[in-house]
Amino acid sequence: MSLSPGWFKQLKQEWVIPEVIPERCVHSLCEVASCTRCVDACPQEAWLLDDASLKIDTSRCDGCGLCVAACTESALVGNSPVVEITPAINRRQFLRKALVFSVEDSMAPPVALPLIPFVPMLSLANCNGCDACIKLCPHQALQLENSDDEQTLAYRIQAEHCTGCGICRDVCERDAVEVRQMQPVNQQVGNTTIPLVQARCKACGSHFHYPADGNAVKQHCRICAQTNHHRQLFQVY
Repeated sequence: MSLSPGWFKQLKQEWVIPEVIPERCVHSLCEVASCTRCVDACPQEAWLLDDASLKIDTSRCDGCGLCVAACTESALVGNSPVVEITPAINRRQFLRKALVFSVEDSMAPPVALPLIPFVPMLSLANCNGCDACIKLCPHQALQLENSDDEQTLAYRIQAEHCTGCGICRDVCERDAVEVRQMQPVNQQVGNTTIPLVQARCKACGSHFHYPADGNAVKQHCRICAQTNHHRQLFQVY
C-alpha cells in the first residue's frame, strides 16, 4: 500500500501538542491557584501539575484537544475536539421526531430562569476587606467602586465577567469567597453591590474598610487584629 507524499505533513498538522499561554494561565498569575481543568480533562494523563509549574508530557499527548476546550481562560493553544455530526435523516424521520418534540414540549414544566455559569459569592461575616480578590481577579468580576465624592466604597460583583478560574477563592485567607456554578439570575445573583464601612484603626491609625454586616463594628485593621498588635503596643517588658 502506497502513501501519498503529504501524509506525514497532514498527520503533523492534525496532531498538535497544546501550548500554554503564560499570561492567561491562572498558575502563572497566582502561585496558590487550584485550577486543574486541563489535568482533569486529559484522558491520557499527559498534564503534570506541581507547585512550580504546569507541564505536558508530549510522549503521552495524542492531540485530542479536550484540555483546550476545558480551559475557561483560553490559556491553551492546540486542536479543538472533533465533534461528531449526526447523519442526515429523511423526511419521515424528521416529521416523527418533530411530533415527539412537540408532545414533550407540551408536557414540559415552565421555563426556569436563565443560568449564570460562574458566580462569585462573598461571606460578609468572614471578609476582612483585604482586597486580595479584587486586585488579582484577571477579568474584573470583582471590583472596588468609589463614589464621585469619595465618601462611600462598595464591592461590586459582576458575575457575567467571571470565568470560574477560582483565583479569588484561592487567595482569600479567610475563606470568605465561594465560586458557585450554574446559578439562576435573580436579585441576589449577577450584578451585586456590597456596601463597605470605612474606619480608622485605633491601634495604628491606618484607614481600612470592611463589608457592612449588620451591627458588627471593627475597631482595628486586619493587620493589628491578626497580630494582636493593639494589645502589645504599650506593653512593658
